[in-house]
Amino acid sequence: MNAVLERRKLTAKVMGTFASLHVDDPVAGTVVDVAWREALGLLVDIEHRFSTFRTESEISRINRGDLHLLDASADVLEVMDACTWLEHESNGVFRARRGDGSLDPAGFVKGWAAERAGRVLTEHGLTRWYLNVGGDIQTAGRQASGEQWRIGVVDPFDKTAVAAWFDIPDSWAVATSGTAARGAHVWDGRNGSAVSRAGSFTVIGPHLMWADAFATVCFALGDGAGEWLTRYPDYQGFSVCNYPENG
Repeated sequence: MNAVLERRKLTAKVMGTFASLHVDDPVAGTVVDVAWREALGLLVDIEHRFSTFRTESEISRINRGDLHLLDASADVLEVMDACTWLEHESNGVFRARRGDGSLDPAGFVKGWAAERAGRVLTEHGLTRWYLNVGGDIQTAGRQASGEQWRIGVVDPFDKTAVAAWFDIPDSWAVATSGTAARGAHVWDGRNGSAVSRAGSFTVIGPHLMWADAFATVCFALGDGAGEWLTRYPDYQGFSVCNYPENG
């Protein structure tokens, strides 16, 4: 079958949020469906193994004492190693443990999972697409027109408005952390409390898992975010709204 330009949008609910795939690719008609199905299957598998709401997930079993962390799967060890590194890098702003000591790596898993799902799409031969998993966006290539993918960031003070547009470098990722979609859900690991200020912080970079994690840290940091992010020169940060650190 000859390849034709596929311009499609596919959506599904997964990992407690919505995922969408936007394709602008010269591929055989069935390739997109197969790639999407396998990418979703990966996301579902990750949810089953990492969710703190599922009693038989690896994380829940570790928290109950039924599974030692060192006996967990390679994926769990990889995520927890990354979370430990990020905790040290952020001086405790990011934490993958709750106040009671139990594991909860949700602040890292979604971006990591979405980046892995993107690899599945690439392995199936898709070259021009972007994948959005709950606001964490991984791109590949450019649009068929040759233009870069343009991503809008929702205004945290008006969910019907776009606060800023960003043209994403080829195959880079963008992630935003803030109050627009889920309210005050970001926690500051230094004091164990939710960050209540309104606003958002967007990070663009070559890897979605780090863009997502860095956006979370930066939003929690507030006024100190820009300076902290400069230690990672491949990542660019944008405070969509000017909010005071204690406001």
